[in-house]
Amino acid sequence: MIRFRAPRWRLGLVVILLGASVAVAPTSYAGHGSDSSAGDPDNRDHYIDRNSVTANGDAATQWGIWELNQTYMNATLDGSGDVEVYDDYYGETDWAGMTNCASGYNWLNGNCDVFRVRFNQTTMFGYGINYWRSLGCHEFGHTAGLGHRSHSTDADDNSCMRSDIWPLLFDVHDINSINDHV
Repeated sequence: MIRFRAPRWRLGLVVILLGASVAVAPTSYAGHGSDSSAGDPDNRDHYIDRNSVTANGDAATQWGIWELNQTYMNATLDGSGDVEVYDDYYGETDWAGMTNCASGYNWLNGNCDVFRVRFNQTTMFGYGINYWRSLGCHEFGHTAGLGHRSHSTDADDNSCMRSDIWPLLFDVHDINSINDHV
């Protein structure tokens, strides 16, 4: 049997460091251990442009705006330039919506200056309004820096940041995560 013997001062230091790590609340990200691959917003204001969206795309956009405004974000259709929204028939894909930092726009210290949100009419064909609202909540969550959630990080199944079910709203964890990062 091998015994580990460390000087008492080292054991004391380990106990202090462990205690400090428990006392400091970790940064809350709503993803699989990280945030959105689209990046965090560059500020709290989201000026949203709809680019020839359909009625369903508009409903998704309006719902996403409403959800963001439950947080410290200020999302509005007045102004322009932070979020560009499109919907189109993008073909048979494995995605219903997609958000990324728009090509040609600078990343500012890991923050995205202009987001591009796309709703895929092909994938969403035949889905009712609540699915579109859930999709809007989900994609606009990405513009606020949220990543995907899974059952292991959303045990009560109520976050629209899930990609396997269709809840309509941000949950408290999502809201706190957005508020912590803007």
